[in-house]
Amino acid sequence: MEYKWKYNELWPYNGMVNDLWRGVQAEENYLVALGLFTYSEILGRMILGTIGKKGGGSGAFREFTEKYIGYSFVDEAEWNEIFNKYRNGFAHEFYIKELGSAVYNEDGSASCGIDISQKPYKIYIHSYFIHFTKGLEKAIDSGVLK
Repeated sequence: MEYKWKYNELWPYNGMVNDLWRGVQAEENYLVALGLFTYSEILGRMILGTIGKKGGGSGAFREFTEKYIGYSFVDEAEWNEIFNKYRNGFAHEFYIKELGSAVYNEDGSASCGIDISQKPYKIYIHSYFIHFTKGLEKAIDSGVLK
């Protein structure tokens, strides 16, 4: 499979996208999930101007994921729960903090890469990757990321 991204020459975003894409192709599910969740937070911090500040990771993750990717969950508590279980779990302990949760590398057709419709939650990394890149393009196109 080949993937061509709109901003393939724009650093550092091209590094994020190209590395994630290679991981999706190699079915490196946890590594790609870690990258998607962490990059979503970092991009939110860049948009909010909070890089290097302590705290606020969940809010930064929500900023990018909700406004630019288009994922919408019911309330702030759900955002915090997802951030803690997945981003913090992957980044600090290399596991999902919910028994039975899984990360899948599917065909990229899921309408949302983070499925919280029932427990245990599911992460669809190929779909999240596609939505992530479109959200990143949207943020660059709108001028909030340069």
